[in-house]
Amino acid sequence: MNDTREHILKTSLLLFLQKSYRDVTMSEIVKKTGLSKGAFYHYFTSKEELFKEIASDFLSMGAVDYSSFNKISLKTFYRQYINFLNNSLLAMNSLIADSGDKTFKFNFFLILFEVAGRFPEFLKKESELHKKDINAWKKIISVARKKGEIKTVSTDEEIANLFLYCTDGVFLRYVNNDKPKAYKDFLLITYDTIYKNLKT
Repeated sequence: MNDTREHILKTSLLLFLQKSYRDVTMSEIVKKTGLSKGAFYHYFTSKEELFKEIASDFLSMGAVDYSSFNKISLKTFYRQYINFLNNSLLAMNSLIADSGDKTFKFNFFLILFEVAGRFPEFLKKESELHKKDINAWKKIISVARKKGEIKTVSTDEEIANLFLYCTDGVFLRYVNNDKPKAYKDFLLITYDTIYKNLKT
């Protein structure tokens, strides 16, 4: 990515995390970047365009490439998934690392809610990503069931949803926790518990 474009996006993100889409003005963003209006508007012509690109970046960071996962077992699969999520979270945190404000991590969720409210097309994109997630999880769960790795009366889709919905809940607990425990540690405990119950 172009360094100036990245600088604009990072600066804007920090402002949106401090306030909200409605409360941040274009003139404030331009001033905070230290660029001239001409240089700034070469990259973005409106606050809406800028906010949409930030939202697209968030969606991209959360899009999992399951083709790179080793699918020998459900346990291997979910551990790779946790590593992917943890790396995505680290990438998001690196965007605000030099801000000096640790409360920003919770506001990532608020931005996503604001995006969903202002730009309904993002809900559709998120829904498509969720379908891909569900399908990938259903495939590995089906393999695990056939191999005898797990035994359950729940359907593959129910188990897939259990893992994925737990992910969101654990994230909310993580961002609201003052302890320095890593996100992947929180999630691993939860996934291991689900897995142990599927094996019995």
